[in-house]
This record gives sequence, structure tokens and C-alpha cells, in this order.
Amino acid sequence: MYEELESNFFLIVKLNKAKAFGLVFDAYWNALYKQAYKKVHCNDLAQDLVQDVFVSLWDKIELLDAERSVLAYLFAILRNKILKLYEKDEIRLRYALSVTSSASPSDVHSQNTLLEKELKAIIDIEVARMPIRMKEIYMLKKEDDLSIKQIAEDLSLSEQTVKNQLQMAYQRLRTKIKNYDSSLALLALFIAKHL
Repeated sequence: MYEELESNFFLIVKLNKAKAFGLVFDAYWNALYKQAYKKVHCNDLAQDLVQDVFVSLWDKIELLDAERSVLAYLFAILRNKILKLYEKDEIRLRYALSVTSSASPSDVHSQNTLLEKELKAIIDIEVARMPIRMKEIYMLKKEDDLSIKQIAEDLSLSEQTVKNQLQMAYQRLRTKIKNYDSSLALLALFIAKHL
């Protein structure tokens, strides 16, 4: 089906832009959604990204290169939109850090509150992006305050597997925070352990 769609797509575009768009939408939406979800681990965000991809396609459908695969083009747009989303998260944090570092010393409590909120948001995003099993173990440890032994029993895993997954989860969080500002690493770990 995909080969037929790809080979006839540009002919269909010339005859009926809306029909060509509808065929591509029906054929490729699920594949794009799965890829987006794999990257952002959030249903609503993944759907928004895919919608944006199709808006871009609609705007440029008549300008596409006939030599290029439509699916490859859509995946390239999706990749760029995901990268822009990551950049936006980073810019938002850098702005918050610059605001907190330039505020007056009398406003230390407000700075700490803002910093904690930003760090919590970064941690929440990174937790949402974790592989399912790692996320599940991390949440059982952090939210339910279960011991490693309890988690291992509940999930029918070895204690070493639970320790390894928690270690990898902490490492991911440390790395994410260090990408923004290495001076935040210790504060982020403190917050991550106490959220």
C-alpha cells in the first residue's frame, strides 16, 4: 500500500491536494505518532507534534520533491520539531536561571521557589522520557517510598536489577541537569530524591 501511495502521490497532489493529503494522513499518522511518543513519552505532546507535522505538509505539499519519499519527509519534519521542543525546554531553564541569578538577595526565597519549580519540571520531563520499566521502578521508590526489596518482590525482579535501574535513572537525571548548569547538579539530586 505504501509503495503505491508513494508512487502515485505526486500525481494525486496535482489532481486533488485534499485527497492526497488525506491518503498520506491515513497511511502515516500512526507511524509518526509512535515515533513521537517514543521520543517524548507523552500522549498529548506526541499528538500535537504529529498534528504540526501534517500542518507543515499541508503548507508545502505542492512544493515537495518528486524524487523524495513522503514518509521520509514527514519523519524529517517530526525529528526537527522534536529537536526544537528540546531546545525550547533548555532555553526556558536558562532564562529561569538567569532571572534567579540577577535578582536581589532579599528575594532569595522566591529564587529558590522558582529554581525548584524549574528543576522539578526538568526532572518530570526526564522521568516521563525514561523507559517504562525504569520509570516504574523510579516512581515506586520515589512516590511510594518502597524499599528495593519491596520493589523487587512486587515486580518479580532481582534486587540487583532494581538497583541497576535506579542507578541508571539517577544518572539520567544527573546528566540532564548537568547539561543546563553543572552547579545545579547537587541541588537537582537533592530535589529528585525528595520529590
